[in-house]
Amino acid sequence: MLLYGGRHSRSAVDNRARHTICRWITGSRRLSYPLFPVLPLCHRGMRYARRMNGYSEVPHNGEINNYLRKDLDAKATAKNTACWNLLGKVRTKRTLCFSLYTALELCGVELPRHSTLPQKDFYVTVRSKGTRSSLDNVDYRIWNAKFSSIAFSNGVTCMHPMDAWIQFAQYLNLTELVVLAEALIRRYGYAIEQFTQRLTAFHRVIGRARCEAALKLVKPSDSVQETRTRLALMLFGLPIPQTQYGITDSENGYTYTVDMAYPQYKVAIEYDGDHHRRFRKQYVRDQQKRRRLRQLGWTVIEVFADDLWNTAKQRAFAQEVATAMQIPLPGRPQPSCRVLIDGSLTINARKGEYRRRKQAEHNKASQH
Repeated sequence: MLLYGGRHSRSAVDNRARHTICRWITGSRRLSYPLFPVLPLCHRGMRYARRMNGYSEVPHNGEINNYLRKDLDAKATAKNTACWNLLGKVRTKRTLCFSLYTALELCGVELPRHSTLPQKDFYVTVRSKGTRSSLDNVDYRIWNAKFSSIAFSNGVTCMHPMDAWIQFAQYLNLTELVVLAEALIRRYGYAIEQFTQRLTAFHRVIGRARCEAALKLVKPSDSVQETRTRLALMLFGLPIPQTQYGITDSENGYTYTVDMAYPQYKVAIEYDGDHHRRFRKQYVRDQQKRRRLRQLGWTVIEVFADDLWNTAKQRAFAQEVATAMQIPLPGRPQPSCRVLIDGSLTINARKGEYRRRKQAEHNKASQH
């Protein structure tokens, strides 16, 4: 059985979900009930309940057969096994709630590229210092918040991915927060309003302003690199491109979908990752599409991972797009996107603020 806000549910949906996970993850069929509010998790083959504790869990079918999804599922299975083995080393009955990177891996979500967290194999969140254990290669984080968790049928428990995103706010910059939010939307079909509602439910969040700013930039996307490409264009002042834009060929009636486009300039942008060349049919199809679009008068710009590696390369890429659009590159974000360069939203921007304010008050008082 799975727990729904403290209640036992015996619905057919729960039974199907429970047995599916048992088949998917080799482990005990016995459930251990964690010390956290528990929400069900959808993985391969599972069905979602309609609404649970404010979360609407609906999978995004567009990626089910994608090899990236399969790779994430395989990594999730491996991480679940590793976490289950780690639980065997715990000598107390206390349940570990895996969080941050570990929670994302368990949930099959793409990981952020940069963070201020130390490199560890496992991340666990506890509510107080006294509940930590001495386990090797485990990073304990204290967060005394009413976060929710999800439980697998073999006893492994992790933080709900949406709450993990909120906890990540203190360790990720604005760009990485946007990338992670879109990865969650891609995986589970969350609405932006759900992020906002969940964020409001927490009384104290380190990085709340960064979360709020990130949500203003979030849009549904098909890949992590598509998100980074869009943000790079916005960083240097280009308009927000239309994503997954369809271009209809009037001669044959076909509609070609491109990653991003500026229709008024007839400029299309396609991210070209390793997976595009992994499968010959996919590669040939992409090249035929781009060749036909160029015949129709479109400028097709291919972007690679190296083009997004650092700020200098991002600027060069943005300049290439601006040249194709025959407009000057502004060089800084448009007013609606200025949060991308807002210094007050950087990590640790407010660190020491209280101490500095008190010191200033003390200095002012000593002068009188």
